[in-house]
Amino acid sequence: MKSFLKKIAALAFVTILFASPLNAQVVNSVYSMFGVGQLMDNNIGINKSLGGTGIAFQSGKSINYMNPASYIGMYSHSYVMELGLYGISNKSMNTHTSQTDNSVSISYFSASLYFTKWWASSFGIIPFSSVDYEINSEDEIEGDLTTYQKTYTGSGGLSRIYFGNSFSIFDGLSVGFNTSYIVGPITQTETASGNDSFSGYELTNERLVYSVYFDYGLQYTLENNGWSYSLGLIYGSSKKLNSEDDLKFTYNGTTTSITQEKQLDIEIPQKTGVGIAIKNGDKFRVGFDYEWAKWSNINFSNSNLRTKNSNRFSIGIEYYPAEKTNDSWINTLYYRIGANYKNTYLKIDNTPINSKAINIGLGIPYNYTSLINVSFEYGEEGTLSKGLIKNKYWALYTSFSLPDFWISSSSY
Repeated sequence: MKSFLKKIAALAFVTILFASPLNAQVVNSVYSMFGVGQLMDNNIGINKSLGGTGIAFQSGKSINYMNPASYIGMYSHSYVMELGLYGISNKSMNTHTSQTDNSVSISYFSASLYFTKWWASSFGIIPFSSVDYEINSEDEIEGDLTTYQKTYTGSGGLSRIYFGNSFSIFDGLSVGFNTSYIVGPITQTETASGNDSFSGYELTNERLVYSVYFDYGLQYTLENNGWSYSLGLIYGSSKKLNSEDDLKFTYNGTTTSITQEKQLDIEIPQKTGVGIAIKNGDKFRVGFDYEWAKWSNINFSNSNLRTKNSNRFSIGIEYYPAEKTNDSWINTLYYRIGANYKNTYLKIDNTPINSKAINIGLGIPYNYTSLINVSFEYGEEGTLSKGLIKNKYWALYTSFSLPDFWISSSSY
């Protein structure tokens, strides 16, 4: 118990310490300028190695946040804590130029607790959305032939502080829900550079977004001859988010606060998802997920932009070759591969903005029960047609899963 309390104290300290700079895994994407930015998929930890698949997978040595019904799959009398890190390199390009950006940061921190055979929970802080873009353009002074440069930038994003619970209804059936507080700043700036006849200006809108949000999950598993077959369902309703705006205009060194008309409500869409999985003990598992979100009735008030319902498909496979405890080290690794494809909600100038990614990863056991999870991802987003922008990125995700037991690890 003392060990558990020490780890919980460490968790609280690290969560508070890193909550402010918590970042999502997006670098310099112009497609993050709308709404609350690019929404993150609910895949963290080992789900990254599996292409973001996990609706039908249960938690075990690692926490599966994708379906809150999964927490009940933890080992008896155990608790798990996880820390996730990432490094990403993104190349944005159009038909004329390109730009490369890099970032390294902490991505999430979470914990999961087993209480009884019918109840387990999880809590932590994970990224919800990301805003990170820069757009340069040229404009003219009205009545003058002078031109000047305009730069539009955006930064920030939202984090989700959550507390989830999972309950076993009867053998094979579990349900769960997450209660989340979504919060974060979004800063959007318009800057005009000065010249001989024009001193330039800066217009900055600092927006604080926050709201309580609920999402739900269900899993059902059948066992037969050492194999298990699982079905998972998730649901989240649409939600209007609260926001507070602070608009400031700077000209000739003087900053003035501006009262603005009521902005459009920020809304996140209704979403549903279904997953299927097949598992053979710890040796092998494969899963397939489909997610749908109702973006078509959400308006971003941009004449060139249309929203449409989004779809996401993913598949993931894990293989563990070890046959006995004294197997060679290479046989004790978990080998993972996955891929996903998204029809996103964006349609610009009648051109859909889609994305795809592929992952490979390893689970590296250490200290008997713990895991280091490493995943490499390559992905593409957008298109070069009609003067639009395409992003290509390479990412390395690492997470540390630290399980322990209330009583004894001998049953692990």
